[in-house]
Amino acid sequence: MLRHPHARAGFTLVEAAVAGALLILLLSSAVLAARGGMGAFRATQDTSGAETRVRRAVDRVVFELLSAGELLPNPTGDFGTENLQFRKPIGLNGTTPDWGPICSLTLERAPGDPDDDLDNDGNGLIDDYVLVLTRDVGGNEHRAVLCTNVAEMLEGEVANGDDDNANGVRDEHGFNVHRVGDVLFVRLSVQEALETGTITRTLETSVRLRN
Repeated sequence: MLRHPHARAGFTLVEAAVAGALLILLLSSAVLAARGGMGAFRATQDTSGAETRVRRAVDRVVFELLSAGELLPNPTGDFGTENLQFRKPIGLNGTTPDWGPICSLTLERAPGDPDDDLDNDGNGLIDDYVLVLTRDVGGNEHRAVLCTNVAEMLEGEVANGDDDNANGVRDEHGFNVHRVGDVLFVRLSVQEALETGTITRTLETSVRLRN
């Protein structure tokens, strides 16, 4: 009787080990790629968030200052100011504006984060600030935070008495209003802590005073 050779079935132990190693390698590569993609996605989201915050805050500041008058201090000179009081007209007495209560734009330290070169509030930033709008200063005050994570100094600036970022102002903080003639220049730098480090987004615009 003729015997047919048995067909080979299955894998040897060596082949199974090689196949397993290849599978693990492929799965590891897929996991690393997925992690990298998620990291890039989160970084893009955080960057977009910082850009959105700085734009919204600057737009709000411009809106508040469009009809502002009686600026205190008058932010001329080489330094401008990070704390500005102003009034807005609420009507006219003939051709003279009737001024409303005092409002202010102030740069304040973030709650729980004193000036000690530490990240006390756990947001990944050191000595950050908040930009606050206050209506009816000294009266029935109403405060609103316009922007968080404001940088201590404007992007590119160092507290050394010089105009390091060549914008016409010296030693300006992360929020600064500077007056040249009847034009106010508004500048704001916002930070965001990422896994890869801290990013800064800066926006500058101008508004012409009407009063």
